[in-house]
Amino acid sequence: MRAFLEGMKPQAELAEKHRTHLAIENHGASLLDSIDSIRAFVDLNKNPRLGIALAPFHIQARGESVSEAILAAGQQLLFFYAWQYDPAMSVKQLPGLGPVDCAPRMASLARIHYRGYVNSFLHDQPPPDQTFQALAKSRDYLKDCSRKAVPA
Repeated sequence: MRAFLEGMKPQAELAEKHRTHLAIENHGASLLDSIDSIRAFVDLNKNPRLGIALAPFHIQARGESVSEAILAAGQQLLFFYAWQYDPAMSVKQLPGLGPVDCAPRMASLARIHYRGYVNSFLHDQPPPDQTFQALAKSRDYLKDCSRKAVPA
C-alpha cells in the first residue's frame, strides 16, 4: 500500500494543480479489495486529493459489510456506487430491485457526512426502456432510504 501511494504522488500533484480529486475503486483481487485494505489505505494516505471510490458489489462478493466499508473509508470516501451484487448481472444490481436493504448503507453515508455523488451502476445494461424504468425505481428507493437515514 505504501508503494502504491508513493507511486500516486505525481497523479495527486496533477489533481491538486487542476483542483480535482482521484478516487481509487476497490476491486476484487486487487490492492484495495477488502475492508482491511480500505483501513490500510485510509491510515497511510495523507493526500486530501486522493481517496476511495467504493463499489459495494466487490465488498458484498467477499461477504463483507458495505456499511462497515463506508465507515472504514470515512472522510476519504470520494465516490459511492449505488450497486449490489447480483451474479446474474441483471437490473437487480440496482438498489431497490435486488434483495439488499440499502437503508443501512445510506445511514452509514450520513454518519460520515458524505457529500459526494451516489452513482447508480450496473454491468450488462439491459434495453433502454427497461434500464430507464429500473433506474427511476432505484432512484426513488434511494431517496426514500436517504430520507429515513437523515430525518428532516
